Amino acid sequence: MKKTLVLVVLTGLMLTGCGGKQAASSATAVAEVSDAVTVPSVMGLTLDKATDQLEDLGLKVKAEDTVDGKMIISEKNWQVTSQDPTEGTKVAKDSTVHLGVKNLEKEAAEKAAADKAAAEKAAAEKAAADKVAADKAAADKAAADAAAAAAAAAKLAAEQAAARQAVPQAPAPAPVAPAAPAPAPVAPVPGTAYYASCADAKAAGAAPIYAGQPGYRAGLDRDNDGTACDK
Repeated sequence: MKKTLVLVVLTGLMLTGCGGKQAASSATAVAEVSDAVTVPSVMGLTLDKATDQLEDLGLKVKAEDTVDGKMIISEKNWQVTSQDPTEGTKVAKDSTVHLGVKNLEKEAAEKAAADKAAAEKAAAEKAAADKVAADKAAADKAAADAAAAAAAAAKLAAEQAAARQAVPQAPAPAPVAPAAPAPAPVAPVPGTAYYASCADAKAAGAAPIYAGQPGYRAGLDRDNDGTACDK
């Protein structure tokens, strides 16, 4: 197609009678136009695919790590983040397209680390929330148990009070009269006393009768121990 276009242009120039120099200049211009290439967009592609696409158009590729400046070894592990010339630019064949790339393995590792950190943070937050909920549940249960115990105690006290009111009260015991004092022993009548027998002495309240006391006589002291009517 391009060759046909060149021949048509040259033929037109010859027919118009232009000079040889003008024809040669026009031919060169047409040739340059026919060798121009429109740069496609390779943004987001892996470096190996971007390189294949550009080289298929007759362009050269120079890639550079724009993040860490590392050497590029495996092109499939790198992704295009910038290009110069940009999409739609017309350049001559054999022109060099400069590509900025980033390492996909590093990006994947950073993403994995970020995901792990986020998961650990979420787990810690969940554990803290669970602890708060457990503590609140324990406090609520303790309060409920205390309230139930207080209600049970109040109920028991009320039942005991009702039971006391239902049972008739026993009368208070009558006061015990003080015991009468024992009668004082009858003192023997001074002077002479005679008792025919110990029965008479006991009836008179004089027994036992010791030697020297009124009413003592040997006839009443059978065991001669100095005490009469002692048995």
